[in-house]
Amino acid sequence: MKLLLSLLLSATVFLATPQKSFAQNYAALFEQFQPSALTREDKRFLQAALAFEGHYKGLFDGDWGKLSQTAMESYSARTFQTGVEPWHMALLAFSLFDETKENGWDMYHSDWLGMTYLWPKDAFRKDRSTKNFINFRHIGSSLSYSVGVLDFKAAQNVHDFTQRRHAGSGEAYSVRKPNFAISTAQISDGSYLYTRSNLIKNRWSTVMLSANRRDKALLDAVSSSISTGYANPLGMTENGHLATVVLQTIEVLSTKDEPQLNAAQPAPSPPKTTTSSGTGFVVSAQGHILTNDHVVDSCSRYTVDGKQAERIAGSPEFDLALLKAPIKKDAAVAVFSAAPPRLNSDVTVVGYPYGGALSGLNVTRGSVSSLKGLGGDATRLQITAPVQQGNSGGPLVAADGEIVGVIVSKLDVLKFADAIGDVPQNVNFAVRGEIAKLFLSQNGITPALSLDDIALDPTEIAERTAAFTVFIECH
Repeated sequence: MKLLLSLLLSATVFLATPQKSFAQNYAALFEQFQPSALTREDKRFLQAALAFEGHYKGLFDGDWGKLSQTAMESYSARTFQTGVEPWHMALLAFSLFDETKENGWDMYHSDWLGMTYLWPKDAFRKDRSTKNFINFRHIGSSLSYSVGVLDFKAAQNVHDFTQRRHAGSGEAYSVRKPNFAISTAQISDGSYLYTRSNLIKNRWSTVMLSANRRDKALLDAVSSSISTGYANPLGMTENGHLATVVLQTIEVLSTKDEPQLNAAQPAPSPPKTTTSSGTGFVVSAQGHILTNDHVVDSCSRYTVDGKQAERIAGSPEFDLALLKAPIKKDAAVAVFSAAPPRLNSDVTVVGYPYGGALSGLNVTRGSVSSLKGLGGDATRLQITAPVQQGNSGGPLVAADGEIVGVIVSKLDVLKFADAIGDVPQNVNFAVRGEIAKLFLSQNGITPALSLDDIALDPTEIAERTAAFTVFIECH
């Protein structure tokens, strides 16, 4: 993913028209993906984006069937190791924005051919024409186009040529109909060839595409876009669901506002006189440390287990921050769960409460009591494991020893008691592991993941987690 500035500039290409205001319901970005909320235009845009990413091989028709859903699930699984969530659509849109900004990709209609197809209007050059074809090449990739209007014999020869070039394992895909033909081939050098002809006004309008293995997704995207007649440009419906998700995601990525937790307050570090403290954990072999933003937001200097550290990134919206500090060459690195925790599943909290005053590292246990935070906040989990000041930024670990969250806050018991007339017990919160993985990915860190799901003895969980949990001091 490119820098946020690039995303914002790219997004303006598609979102130049005024959008209706919408409530900042960021929690909706992490709810279940609902394709029924999308317009046909939105679905067509996503089909194109999925094709560019190499997941979709079908028509850009706006019909969201099994092929489109499978492609979306494949993209989310490969990119985020999770099921589909609405914000994934925004990142898909960003990738297509970037492609469009750099190459001018859009649907091009050729009156001569009577066909429409994806065309890089800002990044192509014309090659020498041949007997039957006008030839073009995409600047920046190996993709080439050859287009022509042929008689039946010439069209048949072109398709026969394509099939003869096939050297891949298995039979090449081909279609033969009275007014339509497709031939494909994987050539011995690893490159690909695609030929399509449509009978239009008694002549065979033909498009040939070729590309090497690296650019196969690009070839598939262009071949999927080909249609007879006129096709609308790619775009999103003004004020539609996809445009709203994109704008909300941009706001989440760029916001500088402090998070509003209502009755929940960050588990406080010791009073900020000269030093405060919190917890973090190692998320890369290069020494990256994940913690809460509120643990380090007002510091001028940081130490991790007594060693000088630097702040790499922070997100007040998610209340997450990334530090970097020297670590041992063989230091343990936290492994995230590929799936979210289930309701009532066992969890363990590890950290340094009260600045390590409780004999250093402290471990408490509990369960997931709600899959959302206060007010339905979908970026948080509610847990029963005790949390004290100084636990902020520490790992929330599942029964298999994998990270499912980052400890972030405890309920303000006195404030809540004043409001409802009762004292709540064991109501604490963690940033969801999915949000933590998103934050790390945004900042160039690929989190370690596991699908093992093998329950460990509680003592082994404590030992493993202690190996990558660190004490953070803020000066």
